[in-house]
Amino acid sequence: MRKTNIILGLQLLAALLSPYNLPAQSQAEPEPVVASSKEPAGWRLRADHFTHDPRQGVYTARGNVSLRSPEQLITADEMRLDSLGRQAILEGRVRIEQGRDWLEAERAVLDLQEQTGTIEHGRGFLAENNFYFSGALIEKLGPQTYHVEQAHFTTCDGIDPSWHFRASDLRVTVDGYGVARNGRFHVGRVPLLYSPYLPFPARTTRQSGFLPPLVGSSSLLGFDLDLPFFWAISESTDATFFAHYMSKRGLMAGAEFRYAASRDGKGVLRFDYLDDQEDTESLRQQGFRQVEPGFSGEYFQRWWWRSKQDFGLPHSIQGKLDLDVVSDRDYLREFETGFSSWQDSDRVFQATFGRGLINDESGEVRESTLLVTKNWAAHSLNGDFHYFQDLNSISEKTTLQQLPLIDYSATRQPLLGGPFFVDGNVVFVNYWRPEGTRGQRLEIFPRLGLPMRFAKYIEFEPSVGFSETLYLTQRFQEPPGSSVEEKTFQTRELFDVRAEAATEFLRIFGKGEPGSSKTKHILRPEIVYEYVPKVTQEQLPFYDSTDRISNRSRLTYSLTNFFSARLQRKPGEFGYRQFGRLKFSQSYDLEEPEGLIDPATSEGRPFSNLFTQLDLIPLRYVNLTYKNEWNPYDGDFKLNDLFATLWDRRGDTVTVNYRHVRDEDGQTTLNEIDGWITVKLWGGVSFVVRNNYSFSLQENLETDYRIQLIRQCWGMSFSYVDQPNDRRFMVGFTLFGLGELRPTTIPLSF
Repeated sequence: MRKTNIILGLQLLAALLSPYNLPAQSQAEPEPVVASSKEPAGWRLRADHFTHDPRQGVYTARGNVSLRSPEQLITADEMRLDSLGRQAILEGRVRIEQGRDWLEAERAVLDLQEQTGTIEHGRGFLAENNFYFSGALIEKLGPQTYHVEQAHFTTCDGIDPSWHFRASDLRVTVDGYGVARNGRFHVGRVPLLYSPYLPFPARTTRQSGFLPPLVGSSSLLGFDLDLPFFWAISESTDATFFAHYMSKRGLMAGAEFRYAASRDGKGVLRFDYLDDQEDTESLRQQGFRQVEPGFSGEYFQRWWWRSKQDFGLPHSIQGKLDLDVVSDRDYLREFETGFSSWQDSDRVFQATFGRGLINDESGEVRESTLLVTKNWAAHSLNGDFHYFQDLNSISEKTTLQQLPLIDYSATRQPLLGGPFFVDGNVVFVNYWRPEGTRGQRLEIFPRLGLPMRFAKYIEFEPSVGFSETLYLTQRFQEPPGSSVEEKTFQTRELFDVRAEAATEFLRIFGKGEPGSSKTKHILRPEIVYEYVPKVTQEQLPFYDSTDRISNRSRLTYSLTNFFSARLQRKPGEFGYRQFGRLKFSQSYDLEEPEGLIDPATSEGRPFSNLFTQLDLIPLRYVNLTYKNEWNPYDGDFKLNDLFATLWDRRGDTVTVNYRHVRDEDGQTTLNEIDGWITVKLWGGVSFVVRNNYSFSLQENLETDYRIQLIRQCWGMSFSYVDQPNDRRFMVGFTLFGLGELRPTTIPLSF
């Protein structure tokens, strides 16, 4: 929950004026006006003139009074310190500074014994949130209690702020509650909201309570009201409960639990449940709940669990647990907004863990993993328990589960200090499923290489790898006609040979005078040869592609261009920055592979597609990546993929993402363009339009229009989203520094 900034302002006041921040030596004779750079850390009092009444125990400092510590500075025209009554009076241009924060007043009276005091005509500034506050009278009534008359606060700069809050009387107890009387919210000089009596929580720590509700309407949900309740369990744990009422669907109950036990131990767990009341036929007319093989479309008890957790174990072992299970295929497509949406959960997981949900909202398979890792300098050991939830009732019983996969890897390192290098890994997998063949597979794969360099120009490295694979079949259950043999124990031995050769050519273009620009071009041709012999494998169990390795005698050649510009970092010092890369690559099969169809080449066509990739990052305003694959036999481009962003100094941007994919038969499988345009109009007003269009379907998948108004301390946005099954209008309003008001969403149906 967000903290109230006026409470932070009062806390600053308490820190600056509390008695333990005043100098202990103030009761002794003042020191000379001129300070020494060798003075010890602590408070120092300076003034043009000092007087001392020993009978009354009163010190008086006048003219350019300053009280300084390493963290704070207090200045005034006059300061009177009563060492017996423990009272300090500051008058005339009182100013208290701490870092970039400051507090100014005409007069301040502090009771050092009772920890109370008053500030007359005070105003202050908190730099962290650009927060200004003021009051005709600010009283500290106790250690944590304050009273402010004619309170005023805002996060806007200037004498006439764009918005501010006012209250004729404000009484606050920090970590307790506060009451504002005659509270008013002003936009400019116009009051918009008024409350004669407004109680509010004034806790700087998290507290339990209801969060602002969300109200909306849509053709899918009907009228809906989402009322969340936050429970601050402890400093490191909290929970949020959601009651989401939808007139067409019923009451959805949801919960989120968060904890942060340590730096390596944290988690976010989310769950929601709905007894769906919507008519199935009505949803089918809108494109949902379609009856297909394995999908009945009849869903009533609907739910979704998703969670991520990081944890540490003894001996520097790290663990990650990601769970994602859902009741049905259509759940994530029907509830696209709010707490129950895929977008909201993915955003929270990305922000907390740096990793989002594994599968998008359209998939028919959800993945859950438990990963345990132990790393050494040149070795690592990973244990991966991987569970696939197949939402198709026909194939769910034959879906393979990796429970577990254990991988031991050794990075490339010298062998016994000699010229040879070795790397490799050992992988054990236990494959389990309710129906079908299941068992274990162990693969041992070391590789030995000898890197060499000839005449300082040619890099050459031959290497050989050996793979020993062992199968232990626990249950044999194959379809009729399968060539897989029913054996308890089987083995496969494979070796491969690899040779890599490369060189580089370099040229620098430019005049070479001081300050002149230069361009460096590196041309790197490379040839890689791979050989894998033919080995009979049809009788082995078939769990994944690792069980059917095709023979190979392939030559892959590539040509990579690197372009760099010389930059003058400071006089006499230059550096190069890479701004472009252009790569061409292709493969040629010297021997036609057998077994599975190879994705790079096919029968009777030894040449693979010609792959091209261009990465262009100029010094300013352009960022472009383009990839394509050209088939030399039919002359068609099988892939065109473009992602480009252009911008200018004003902040105008244009982003285009185009992707066109064809299969080997020339049929288009994907042909879409997704574009964003942001135009800065005037005075903080910008216009954003996004369009995702499918050329295959000849329709817009999503169109989004948005107008944003950004001021120094506030902002508004209006957006309209048009999708095939939904249309929504959204309004958002933000007061910077005080938090963001959640946007009101009004889906429209046409």
